[in-house]
Amino acid sequence: MQMRWKKTLNRLSRPISIEEISVLNYRPNSVHCLASQRSGWHVFDINIEYARFGVPNSEWIQSWLNNDYKLCPTYPKWLFVPAEATQEIVVGSSKFRSQGRLPALSFVYEPTGAAICRCSQPCVGITMNRSEFDEKMVSCIRMANKKGKSKIYIVDTRPKVNAMVNRAGGKGYEDVKNYVDVLYKNFPIQNIHVMRESMSKLRNTLEMAMSPSAHISGVEESGWLSHVKVVLNTAKFISNAVSVEGYSVLIHCSDGWDRTAQTSSLSQILLDPYYRTLNGFQVLVEKEWLAFGHKFVDRCSLLCRNPDEVSPIFLQFLDCVFQLQNQFPTHFEFNENYLVELYDMLTSGKFGTFLGNNEKDRNRQRLSERTFSVWGYLWENITKFINPYFEHGAEIKADNSQLLLPSTEDRDLLLWTKMYCRYDLCCEAKTALDIDVETSSELKAVTEKLSQTNVEM
Repeated sequence: MQMRWKKTLNRLSRPISIEEISVLNYRPNSVHCLASQRSGWHVFDINIEYARFGVPNSEWIQSWLNNDYKLCPTYPKWLFVPAEATQEIVVGSSKFRSQGRLPALSFVYEPTGAAICRCSQPCVGITMNRSEFDEKMVSCIRMANKKGKSKIYIVDTRPKVNAMVNRAGGKGYEDVKNYVDVLYKNFPIQNIHVMRESMSKLRNTLEMAMSPSAHISGVEESGWLSHVKVVLNTAKFISNAVSVEGYSVLIHCSDGWDRTAQTSSLSQILLDPYYRTLNGFQVLVEKEWLAFGHKFVDRCSLLCRNPDEVSPIFLQFLDCVFQLQNQFPTHFEFNENYLVELYDMLTSGKFGTFLGNNEKDRNRQRLSERTFSVWGYLWENITKFINPYFEHGAEIKADNSQLLLPSTEDRDLLLWTKMYCRYDLCCEAKTALDIDVETSSELKAVTEKLSQTNVEM
């Protein structure tokens, strides 16, 4: 009997399908909550979101080519592409991009007309293959800038060496000689394996009993905050390119569902105050992470699959948002408790919002009919998540006066103790001790200086 229970618990702790996790059995504790959490599935409407920044228009149109998910299974059903891009160009570009993830529109910054688009790496290989359709697609994006800026950035969020290594597997990076008026820029955001190892080192450090100095050294050696810094620097570059230089930006990493999602989302938060509101942040996560196919099931180990696919990519994004909240305490409608609760609910097994690696998966499993939405739950508890210091004008609209320009100096990036240290009684004490030691040293120095002054006098 005991052995049978042990086998049952072991199997349930390693579910391989949604039928084996609690999400299908979860029920809110009241009729009101039930209705609210059902309605959370409707927080995002892709047409309303794109209409908010003026799309479709004469430069950008909605494409039906992925209506059946055959063009790109990991993209949303509805895509927005340049009006000048013919069906032949769109399909041809998709065939040249890894996983079929062609360049598609994420955001238009209306003051300059510059766009943020996203895709995956091109399939150039060792022989540096070309695609006239992909080259035309990038040109169409560049020319869709209504202000007529003549350049476009391709931001590759991988270290240069990683991009070069991928050529051996038939993929790689763009040869700018084949693309008209393209500026190619690399940012060294490390891959999922490095991030997983970094988080493991950070957690090991925080779980160990050690002196304050050893604690600080351990956090630094984990490299976690250094990775956060590179992600934020990439987002800063993109937002500056779009708002100040007026150039459109095409972002990609390898397959375009990890680093691309991070940097596209963060740059939009820097650019548009709407995404700093509760509703806007939810829409952003739905658009950039869920609709465009971040692999939540694999990355967050929601089901038992390949452990090499697990990586704290979304957690790292939330950490970056926390850093922004810390530096701009009056610019966000929600507080850090909201970010912590969102991450907890992602892994709680109660909600279907993040199940499935893409929109096609979630639709196929009818999750909106069979499960509840995390957004409805968060709205029910909204009073816990409101930032009382939030300031905004009558109209929340993107313009250069609303830009966020965060510092990424080491001294301005903080360990997110509310997320990483909440179950460690020693960690908060260590943090407090570090502050006390620093404060005591400063007080001692001031006291000595005053004493010396009094002696001289």
